[in-house]
Amino acid sequence: MAKFINRVFKIPDFSDNESNVVARLTYNAAIGMTLLGLIFVITAAFIAPALVKRAAILAITFGVTSFGIIALIRNHKLQPASLLLVSVMWLAVTLGSITAGGISAPIFIGYLVVILASSLIPNHKVSIFISAACVVTGILILLAEFNGLLPQPPQYTSAARLGIYLFFFIVTFVLQNVNNRNMQALLKQALQSQAQYKSLLENIPATTYINSTDESAHTEYVSPQVEKLLGYPRTMFEKDSLFWKKILHPEDYKRVMNANRDSIKAGDSFNMEYRLITKDQRMIWVKDEANLVRDEHGAPQYWLGVWTDITDRKHAEEEQADLVSVMTKRTIQLQTAADVSRAASSILDLNKLLPAVADLICNHFDYYYVGIFLVEESTEWAVLSAATGTMGQQMLETHHRLKVEDSSMIGWCIKHGQARIALDVGADAVRFKNPLLPLTRSEMALPLTTRGEVIGAMTIQSQLPSAFTRVDITALQTMADQVANAIKNARLFTEGVSLNKELGSQNAELERFTYTVSHDLKSPLVTIRGFLGYLRQDAKSGDMIRFDKDLNRIANAVDKMQALLNDLLELSRVGRIINTPEDIPFGQIVAEAVELLNGQLEKNNVRMVIQGNFPNILGDHARLVEVIQNLISNAAKFMGSQPRPRIEVGTDGFDADEKTIFFIRDNGIGIAPEYHDRIFGLFNRLDPDVEGTGIGLTLVKRIVEIHNGRIWVNSKQGEGTTFYFTL
Repeated sequence: MAKFINRVFKIPDFSDNESNVVARLTYNAAIGMTLLGLIFVITAAFIAPALVKRAAILAITFGVTSFGIIALIRNHKLQPASLLLVSVMWLAVTLGSITAGGISAPIFIGYLVVILASSLIPNHKVSIFISAACVVTGILILLAEFNGLLPQPPQYTSAARLGIYLFFFIVTFVLQNVNNRNMQALLKQALQSQAQYKSLLENIPATTYINSTDESAHTEYVSPQVEKLLGYPRTMFEKDSLFWKKILHPEDYKRVMNANRDSIKAGDSFNMEYRLITKDQRMIWVKDEANLVRDEHGAPQYWLGVWTDITDRKHAEEEQADLVSVMTKRTIQLQTAADVSRAASSILDLNKLLPAVADLICNHFDYYYVGIFLVEESTEWAVLSAATGTMGQQMLETHHRLKVEDSSMIGWCIKHGQARIALDVGADAVRFKNPLLPLTRSEMALPLTTRGEVIGAMTIQSQLPSAFTRVDITALQTMADQVANAIKNARLFTEGVSLNKELGSQNAELERFTYTVSHDLKSPLVTIRGFLGYLRQDAKSGDMIRFDKDLNRIANAVDKMQALLNDLLELSRVGRIINTPEDIPFGQIVAEAVELLNGQLEKNNVRMVIQGNFPNILGDHARLVEVIQNLISNAAKFMGSQPRPRIEVGTDGFDADEKTIFFIRDNGIGIAPEYHDRIFGLFNRLDPDVEGTGIGLTLVKRIVEIHNGRIWVNSKQGEGTTFYFTL
């Protein structure tokens, strides 16, 4: 039985303390009203028997209502339960007042009890409505009584009236006492919760704060942990509610302000990692997590946030990132070194090798610019031979070069055979400032050294200051050494191929030479031998006239042989005996050759046309004069019957290697196409009646080739001849 009663009358737990308090108040009020109704019935039987019937009806009504209220509370229907209690009380007081004569009836005071009991309803608006209904109902009863619409009030004895008033006073006292006790319990619980909450906030390892909900986000509270976190006392945040903005790291300020504004507008939670500046000017990382706290109606109240120190974690992440970066960079370096080594071992053409190496280093290391300079034979200048990017192509087209001296990093590097690094180009006094590379912030020049000889240098430039580490310098210097060895090997290979080609050409020429010499020298020897026999016969016969003629023929054969031998000797000297190269205007060479041929040209009435603006030529001055002299002389010899002989000297653009093409053009008899190759052969003479040994064009071809050029002819029979050549 006890268990049944306990199960029936036990108050269930609700989800929050406020609901539990209201449930307890409603439950106690319902039970109390039932008990007081019974007490009222018993008391009325002794002091006012006439009220027993009314008291019994009231007690029964309260009893039934109480059981209904308990059932509703058991089913967690708190608001209907409290509304039922108050409604029944209001109805009982209203009916009692109407039937008992109006406001003069003692039960009319029950409206105060109803208003007091309406505070049990969780919905504040419903509670106000009940109170207003009590006031309106009381006014209506007053008007009805004033207009005589209500029955005459019964006559109450003083004892009955006292008993009724006492009943309501007891009910009011019980409700007020229960309400007061529960309010005190709630207040005590709230204070305990506040103390516990504050203790929790001020003892957790993180710093908590409360900010206002406006866009300025004023600080309203900050926990004591802030002093340990930042070194600033709490009073700094209390005196200056925007102090937290002043200690933001400058690089994070805009990002944090934008995120803070967006969170306030959207009402979303705030979650960021950023840096703060401590009192001793250290930088720490914090994780800021804040939520918008709202009231029961959803209106924003304040931002509750937490600062967690994540500096150690960030440092660990940075160290890990640095380690990954170093490993990645080292991997790239090894890969680049392997690619450079592969290119160095597989590409023997410098025109392909150097650009490939420059591009590999520039792209793999993400540098701004890479250029490779090679030292000229004179060792006075370093010429740009490969470069990356549009700027590099522009410099290559203008044949950019730097002097091997201390006026530039490349020049200094080659001169001293040492690397030079400028981590801040503005502070390096010997750096050459190139207007085509304005974004360079740091530069490194590495010598290209092979077998103890500095053959050039590599420049590596970055847009970032202090872009080169010791590991970078070591790796790049290793690559520079590989490139230097590759350049040396490529040059040796090219020289070997060139030597083999030249040797093959010389062997072929030697064969032709041997054949030609044996053929051309054989003719005067046969003449000499034959006429020596005639001389013997002339001497025996005493025919001195014939003797003199035969002797002259022998002398002519000897002179011819002497001329042939002299020309052969001159040809053999070309390439072995060479004068010191000079940088001389080509126009001066032409002028000297024309001056030497002035007599022949005037004799043949040849008109010379010489273009201006010739470039400078680096070469053997005397030999180059021979070339022009031979070509102009040949042109003058083979004018034929041309009434207005004309010879033109000039330039005709550039060849594929960007070398100037020179020409000597005449309007003479021309050369048939089948003889274009033969004319450069030894002792080849197309017209035997023309004076000469036929070695002139062979000599010209040899001199041109010694100057790394080539010569060719363009001509048709009867349409003149043009000889083209490069140097």
